[in-house]
This record gives sequence, structure tokens and C-alpha cells, in this order.
Amino acid sequence: MIELLISLLAMSIGYFLKSSLTWYFERKRTSGQSALLHGLEGPTKFVFPHREDTEMSILPRISTEDFMAINNIISTFINAKKNPPSKMVDCENITKEDKRNNNLILICSSKTNDVTAEALNLLRDNYPRFSEFIPEFRLDEETGQTVIHWNYGKFVSNSFDQEDGPMDDMAIILKANNPWAAQFKILIVAGIRGIGTWGAAECLKKWWQPIYDEKGNNKKEGSSKLGSFVALVNIKYDEYDIKKGKLIDLKDLDIATVC
Repeated sequence: MIELLISLLAMSIGYFLKSSLTWYFERKRTSGQSALLHGLEGPTKFVFPHREDTEMSILPRISTEDFMAINNIISTFINAKKNPPSKMVDCENITKEDKRNNNLILICSSKTNDVTAEALNLLRDNYPRFSEFIPEFRLDEETGQTVIHWNYGKFVSNSFDQEDGPMDDMAIILKANNPWAAQFKILIVAGIRGIGTWGAAECLKKWWQPIYDEKGNNKKEGSSKLGSFVALVNIKYDEYDIKKGKLIDLKDLDIATVC
């Protein structure tokens, strides 16, 4: 009788430990940095701006800042224990099938990436009541500089006036349903300038916690830490490196979806 009780107790403890570990690893998989990438597990393609080719070039050209952004996002996937995307295409060679059959990670703003421009326009159509939450990159008529119009405000890049020493830029990070195929996701990292794009990706890698904390998680409102959002971030650059990325504001697109 005692042996039977010991056996039953051991089985109960084993079941409890197994259930606890399953819960722990599932929670870890869908929380924190991993939650921000949820839904982008694959098939996923990077889409980067086409840069001017040289006579000797074979592959599409890519800027240093864009390359660093892609590298940071790959590192983010690895840090989150997810398989990073391994395929990429420049915005001039992407096909309709690519857009419809993949998650897409769009590098750079509508200024240089036509796919980003198309995606942002489609998202405004999909969220008409919340179009101001979908950022728009425009040329300012007074300065001739690119600015971000978002959430009824205009945001400028101080880097245009910071030729020497430290610079700072503004950028957006947007995660939403793929507007060409809702079963997939898109992630946009885009600065006003190249350092902003690079820095936005570094925010996901190093300074993701404020973004995760600010992201809504309210079942009644339809929001989830795993869902869609737009974040505005400020990027500090100096000595050939991104020094800091700071969250300025975040708007939840999950709520926009159900309203």
C-alpha cells in the first residue's frame, strides 16, 4: 500500500513538473522580445531598397545602414529563440507572389522603398478610422527635408542640422497583418534617414522592453502582446554606432482592428 502511494505521489510530482515546464517554455516563447516577432516565423522575406548598381556588381546593391538593420533583426530572431529569415529581395524585383505568400520585413521608408509606400497606403485603407496611426513620410515644403506625419503630429530629424558629432533621428517600427495576405504579417523598420532605420532595428534587438511593456494586452478590447502596433522611436548615433533607441509613443493596431 505504501509503495502504491509513493508511486502515485511520484507520478503526480512528475506530471506537475512536466506541466510547469511546458507552461514556462510556452510563456517564454510568446512573451517579451519573442512576442514582438510573433507571426513572423516564416516563410519570411526581407525587402530592402534598390541602390545604384556599379559596373562590377552582380547582386543588388544595399546600403551599409540597411545591411546593419537586417543584421540586427536577424540577431533579434536568434535572441528570441526563433529561426531568422534567410531570404531577401530588393523592392524592384519583388513579385506579387512574394507579397502574397510570405511575411515581409520592409527595410526603410517610402522615400526609398516602394513596397513600404504601397504597404502603408494599403494599411490606411484597411484602418480608415485610424489612418493617423499609420505613419506617412513626406517632404516638408518649407525645409525640403523628409518628416514623419503620425498621430496628428509632425516629427523631424535633427540629424539634418548635426553635421559634426552626435546625431539623432526619428523612426517607426510597425507590425501588422500583411495587407496583401492577412494570414501573414509585415514588419516595417524605417527612419527618416539611414541611421534611423538601422537604429529602429537595434531597438528591437536591445531596447525592446519599453515597446513590449507599452503594447496592449486586453482581451475585452481585442489587444494582445502578440499583436499589431506602431511605435515611434528616437535614435541616438555617434562614432559610427547606434548609442541608444528610445520609445517616444506607441499605438495599438489590435484595438483599431476590432473597433
